[in-house]
Amino acid sequence: MSGNNTNTEDANGLESGIETVACEISQKVKSNPGLVGLPSMDDLFARNDRIFALVQSGDHVAVEKFLSERGHTVVITPKVGCPAIHYSKLNPVNVEDDNLDSPLIKAVKVDCRMVDIVLKYGGNPNHINRDRDTPLSIAANKGDRDVIDALLRAGANLRAAVVKLTSTLRYMSEKQLKESARAGFSIRPLTVLLSDDVYLKCRDPIKISFDVCKDIKRIKNVRDEFKIEFELLMREADVFAYKFLNHCDKMYEAREILTMGKVNLLRAAVDDKKKRFVSHPFSQQIINEQWYGDTANRLFFGKTEIALQYFTSLITLPLLFLRFMLFDVCSGVSFMESKFADLMRLLFTPVLCFATDAINYLIFLGILVGSCLYPFPAGTYEVTSIEYVLYYCVFARILIEGDLVYQQGWRKYFKNFWNYVDILVIILLVTAGIYKSVIDHIVDVQEESYQNHTRGSDIDYYRDVEKLLSHQHRNSMNVNYIYAVTEFILTIRLLSLLEITKSMGTMLIALKYLVADVARFSVILLLVILGTSVSIFSMTVALSEWNKEIDHIKEGYSWPAGFEFKDLPKGKIVVPEVFETFTDTMRNILWGTFGLLDVVSIKIEEEQETTDFINVMMILYILLSCVLLLNMLIGILSSTFDMVKENCDVEWKFARSQLLKEYSRAQPFLFPFFPFLCPFIFWFRAQLAEERRKNTQKNLTISDLCERDKLINTVSDRFAFGNLVGMNEGAEGESFETRMKSKKQKSVMLQIAQKIKKKK
Repeated sequence: MSGNNTNTEDANGLESGIETVACEISQKVKSNPGLVGLPSMDDLFARNDRIFALVQSGDHVAVEKFLSERGHTVVITPKVGCPAIHYSKLNPVNVEDDNLDSPLIKAVKVDCRMVDIVLKYGGNPNHINRDRDTPLSIAANKGDRDVIDALLRAGANLRAAVVKLTSTLRYMSEKQLKESARAGFSIRPLTVLLSDDVYLKCRDPIKISFDVCKDIKRIKNVRDEFKIEFELLMREADVFAYKFLNHCDKMYEAREILTMGKVNLLRAAVDDKKKRFVSHPFSQQIINEQWYGDTANRLFFGKTEIALQYFTSLITLPLLFLRFMLFDVCSGVSFMESKFADLMRLLFTPVLCFATDAINYLIFLGILVGSCLYPFPAGTYEVTSIEYVLYYCVFARILIEGDLVYQQGWRKYFKNFWNYVDILVIILLVTAGIYKSVIDHIVDVQEESYQNHTRGSDIDYYRDVEKLLSHQHRNSMNVNYIYAVTEFILTIRLLSLLEITKSMGTMLIALKYLVADVARFSVILLLVILGTSVSIFSMTVALSEWNKEIDHIKEGYSWPAGFEFKDLPKGKIVVPEVFETFTDTMRNILWGTFGLLDVVSIKIEEEQETTDFINVMMILYILLSCVLLLNMLIGILSSTFDMVKENCDVEWKFARSQLLKEYSRAQPFLFPFFPFLCPFIFWFRAQLAEERRKNTQKNLTISDLCERDKLINTVSDRFAFGNLVGMNEGAEGESFETRMKSKKQKSVMLQIAQKIKKKK
């Protein structure tokens, strides 16, 4: 890429230089009419404009003759193109007309042979005209596969063509979208362009397949009639990436292709949620290497040594820093070569950062449990010593979360659900601390005022003391309510760390999907409970109004002495306690779902019709909730669990990859010590970033990139050969294990055939 940039700068400089010289020549011709034979700029471009008429005529011989007289053929590197200096506008094959069309764009509209001729003389395959069309997008609209292959072989940008073909759906207004729908917008050019393993013909097949999938994902929901086609194209791109990685024979090839390019493809796959690609054995091997770092492939004594370094780091780290400042600097030892940097690099290993985070949550949870279980002495409104420790830990946790936001960026930070849980825990504990401090101050002021008050026999004084004691108890209980809720949430947060183990991780992943199903079911059940509660509670409201009406009737008429009411109730109609308020009605109907509502308790004396109505409503509710909804929930949970069980390996591997991404930027110290050691962390990160930047500039040389291109071409040829012999059949792609097994079988068969041939 650096070479291409240099060539582009040279081409721009050459072009500007030629134009300057030409302008000087033109001015000399105008000032000296005696000079003849020197062409003007208008003459130069008028001659070059002839190329458009020749190309559109379809005369291949005339076009080649015209270009051979004014230029020369170039060497085209497959999938890369020719040097950028040949794409100068002074080259006859790269001039522009009024619509900014180039001769190559005109050639695409003719035939493939004309395209080959123009490319042979340095035509720019990525030229963009006034309508933002490229030669590749025009070839896709035309549906010419030969032209598409020729342009890709010359280094055409596939993603630019995809963006152009989908720009209609990207940038159109609602009115324009309706007009295009009436005009019959077609997705055919995009499907033509992205067919027949077109990614193999690109320089970086996996990266371009990721980019194309991302571009299509942005517009797949714009038009519902094309949503299925868009999803199919995205699925084909994902399957291709997995197949391509499947054809790497050695771990070295996969590591070079995935991690040694300008973009870390494995990190991009995790960001784009390519679960199947991330779960590939080659991808998992690279993830394991990054997860364990220097701790991988160590024997028992090596792991014991690392454990000792980890647990004694709080003592040895300041000593090693002093050694570096006092001795290593004077000896000329660089920072990254010092023992201090070696220990910091070890501590920043993702697996050790994960272990530190787990210990942090255990300490946090232990202190919080201690605050909840602390005995209630007299005056529990006061802040206890263990609560001071808890609030200090909250302060340290705030610093850690702020460091994560700084390292990951707020967008990526808030994409993680568990970060919201951490923020909620911090908010609850900060609220509890502020609440308890304010209440403590208020109680002290009230106690001081009561002590200065003359007791005597004033009943009001003792009533105020009683209220004070009651408020103290209530405020203390409110704080403990917050502690109890926070302790429950923190326990759930701690359980999320068990995803690192496969046995627990698959269960927790399944639990996530099941919780989502239960949440959707709860919405339906809540609506059913709400409808039933309104129906039943409306009867209790009517009965209450009828009681008032009965009292009015009995008091408003002069009934004879000894008159007995037969049709009207003799007394007030007693509403069942379970239906006295709307809240009680909803709560008891909910308990009725689980058989905890007594049928006798809903009987209303002297109102048999109302009792029958309520019984009918309860029967309908139980049929709907228990018989239908609960059985439907059981079926949904069973199908969800079966689905997760089939994909549990893929889901767990992807979840672990996300943990690697999260803990690759975490801090490695216990949070009580983080406020004191954060300067070491920030300084080391700055030095480490500088070292990585230098290594990136040093490693990504042109020769290394060319070596990576050779590996990609080798794997691409292997992939294409597999297509020819039918090795790549199957919608999801052949699994890595199946391919390795078939490869061994073919190798054995080949050895047997060679032995038979030698014997003959």
